[in-house]
Amino acid sequence: MRHSLHISNFYILGAVLICSLLSVSPVRAAEVKLRSGAHSEYSRLVFDWQSRVGYEVERPQKNRLVVSFDKAAQLDAAAAQSNPVPNITALDVLSTDPLRVTLNIPEDSRIRNLRAGNKVVIDVYHPPGGPQAKTALNVTKPPAKAKPEQPKKVEKKSEEKTEEKPAAPAAVPPAEVVAVPVEEGKPQGIKLKARELATEITTSSFQNFGMAAFELAGRLWLVSDKTDLLLKPQLSGPLAEEFQLIEHIDADQGKAHIVPAPVRKKFKGHGGGAVWKILISDDLVTEDAPEPLRSGVNRQSVRSGKLLWPLKGARKVVDFKDPLTGRDVKVVTVVDAKQFSGPPREFVDFDVLHSVIGLAIVPKTSDVSVQIVRGGVEISRPDGLTMIDGELLASMTSRKETKDAASDAESAQRIFDFKAWQLGGVKAAHENKRVILGGLMDETEVARSENLITLGKMYASNGMGPEAQGVLNFAALERPDLWSSPEFSALYGVAATLSNHHEEAYGHLSRDILKSFGEIQFWRSYIFAAVGDWAQAGEVLPDNLGPLQDYPVAVQNRILPELAEVALRAGDLEKAQKILKLAEGNKDSMLKPQRAALMYLQGEAARQKGDTEKTIELWEPLATGKDDLYRAKAGLALTRLKINQGEMTPEDSVDNLERLRYAWRGDQLEVTINYWLGRTYFEAKDYLRGLKIMRDAVTYDTGTPLGQRVAGEMGDLFSDLFLGPDLDEVSPLDAVSLYEEFKELVPLDERGDTIIERLAEHLATADLFARAGNLLKYQMDHRLQGVDIYRIGVRLAAIRLLDNQPDQAIAALNTAAAKLEELPDELKTPKRYRTISMLRARALSRKGRPDQALALLNDLSRTPDMNRLRADIAWTAGYWDDAAEALGDVVLDQNISLTRPLKDENTALLLQQAVALNLAGDRIALANMREKYTDLMKQTDKAKIFDVITRPRQRGVLADRDTLLSVVSEVDLFKEFLNSYKSVEPPTN
Repeated sequence: MRHSLHISNFYILGAVLICSLLSVSPVRAAEVKLRSGAHSEYSRLVFDWQSRVGYEVERPQKNRLVVSFDKAAQLDAAAAQSNPVPNITALDVLSTDPLRVTLNIPEDSRIRNLRAGNKVVIDVYHPPGGPQAKTALNVTKPPAKAKPEQPKKVEKKSEEKTEEKPAAPAAVPPAEVVAVPVEEGKPQGIKLKARELATEITTSSFQNFGMAAFELAGRLWLVSDKTDLLLKPQLSGPLAEEFQLIEHIDADQGKAHIVPAPVRKKFKGHGGGAVWKILISDDLVTEDAPEPLRSGVNRQSVRSGKLLWPLKGARKVVDFKDPLTGRDVKVVTVVDAKQFSGPPREFVDFDVLHSVIGLAIVPKTSDVSVQIVRGGVEISRPDGLTMIDGELLASMTSRKETKDAASDAESAQRIFDFKAWQLGGVKAAHENKRVILGGLMDETEVARSENLITLGKMYASNGMGPEAQGVLNFAALERPDLWSSPEFSALYGVAATLSNHHEEAYGHLSRDILKSFGEIQFWRSYIFAAVGDWAQAGEVLPDNLGPLQDYPVAVQNRILPELAEVALRAGDLEKAQKILKLAEGNKDSMLKPQRAALMYLQGEAARQKGDTEKTIELWEPLATGKDDLYRAKAGLALTRLKINQGEMTPEDSVDNLERLRYAWRGDQLEVTINYWLGRTYFEAKDYLRGLKIMRDAVTYDTGTPLGQRVAGEMGDLFSDLFLGPDLDEVSPLDAVSLYEEFKELVPLDERGDTIIERLAEHLATADLFARAGNLLKYQMDHRLQGVDIYRIGVRLAAIRLLDNQPDQAIAALNTAAAKLEELPDELKTPKRYRTISMLRARALSRKGRPDQALALLNDLSRTPDMNRLRADIAWTAGYWDDAAEALGDVVLDQNISLTRPLKDENTALLLQQAVALNLAGDRIALANMREKYTDLMKQTDKAKIFDVITRPRQRGVLADRDTLLSVVSEVDLFKEFLNSYKSVEPPTN
């Protein structure tokens, strides 16, 4: 579906943003920072470039990954080296111009690579046996041009130098540097002593919010001062399962999530603004907390003064009641994790809780006041506080777990508030952009990123995908940890979807934490549909369509037609009609292509309802309209509808489809048109052309679900033709041409074997014995096993004999006989051995070895087929005594009636026996034959010839052999036996 893209202001926007960002922090060129992170299912490496870069990922060996970039850069791996992760044990820098590195990974691990703005992300999934041990990343740099004279210790790089952007937080403190001897001519390696991997609890949102984190009664509280945060905290790392959410509490001005407190573990806060983290590990380096300041204290009075906590970033005071203890808790949220009160303290009037972010107190009296003032947070009472020195409180160790109070209500929550984000719509977009960008230079980093996100939300809600993607990328440059925020990923995924960057969008919208939101599934369904995977699109399309009703018209017009088509293709007519009804209300605001899409889908809905008249009414104007896409779609649909209704034959519809073949090029619609054109030719009995056109369709769309479906249909049509009765209507030459052209469609199972046999039968019936034999030989050599090799070998030998190729027949018989000896005893039947002997005898006789042939048959029982073969061999060799005897047996096998007229076959047989007796000089047997069959022969047109052959010898009458043989037509007595092997199902052997 085609959509116009609002990109006119994008490049101006980019220039303004770049200028504003450059004015804030200097750019250090040609340096790429490498960060690492451990997740529940995979380990991640992030190459943080300063600008967009092209890259390729190869896996030349199972345990080696090569990442090649198209720009030169120096790799700064300090952050990754200080944060050990599973699965990735070493990184070798092969070159810096351009940058090219290799990674050591587990052999059976799965990898994924993706681009996030200017970052290139490599994920190495845990192998089936679980993650490998966490070891520090060994980074090897390219060897220096000059060889070092002696090994040197590798000095740890300073971590205090100014950087362009803050690096992602390290989950553990810097590891200890260990000196590595440098061998001459080899790269210099850096090895780090592994530290414990930290467990992380992350809370994030679209917008900045204040945060506090503290311990109370053995539980860790995570408090935000926004009530509309959608996502619960995310946990990752080795202890993630120990810190699962057990409760959440809503307050008037904030929300709290509660997890079990870490036991005998250090924990600290990190971040601020829109993304906050709690790091939990024994290996953390914690900072000193500020000391509270007393003011107005009168040592002569028991109660006097106030207490000031110097938290200059305090935002809000939120009141809670602890459901476990029933105590009131006053919580102060802050703007960043540097503001915290530290260890627990005990005062007469209140207790200060152990806090790693912000401040939390438990008042002991009801009149304790907590206020945010200039300089920090002031705690007081109307008559003053009671100040006593030495008020440290031991850490609380009691823990009491409760059932998880979190519910599944998250799935019904909304994650996008597009109407609120529109900020006046498209008409106001230019002014909003001017206002937001105009103040960026004077704002803090956190405020800049929040304003850029606001601008991105405005663009996305007005259907301006590229613009939204651009400003969100700049926001992430300001705050790289935004990429860890699920809400930011969701927004970025929508922007990428609206920009038709479907692969990138899918990566962002498929995070596990987002899948519980039904609203996300609308966008995932749209992406699946856009890439032609209609089956998965139908599977994820939600039943609850409520969120779509609140979407702005600009967004609805982009996604509703596609979602309606998903429902129609899935056969969910009711859901499709609801979506179409919602889209119908926007008809006047739609672009012409969108209106055409709506009409087409309404016609399809009518067709599925059985309202053919309404369908034609909607599709006919499109089929003759000016929109190329829907002229082709509607034209194709109308043609197929008329064929199905019997209003048009396949032959008549070919012209319509041929015209459509060139009406639309370059996407799956072209594939669909070619598929139906090819199928129509096939249905019109033009099999070769039909399959050729369908094959062209597959080459246009290789590897997609549609291409795979067309390829599957081709295989089914091909098989049905060769296995069904229609093959008899195809000439043998056309049939073999079709087979040779589309040999790749022959199934690899038993159906394929039957196809080859049926084609061979078709050719043999037309006496094309050589081609039929070649097919069977290929089948026997390459496709068959066991008893089937014996069966086809015997059939091939018979066809070779019909083609007068005795040597090739003997070769086939040798293969069949060898396979027969390998079969189980129950399959080594006497009849199978006899069949091989009879065919071998026939081949020997045709090679001019009648004595060997007859000797081969001496020990075999005298069956009718055996008698005919003996007669044929003796007759061909001129052994008239043997021929007469064998022909006599054949005549007896025929059981000729003396009271019924003779059949033509028996008439010829009696004449042939009479000739053999005459040439053998057996006058007695000849006289007996004359007496027995004269009356029967008188009823045929051969009576006179029979009389001449059988009368007593007279001089000059039929005196020589050639003259006698000339009166009998050449008859192949064994040919009928051979002909029985032309068919797919020969006699049971």
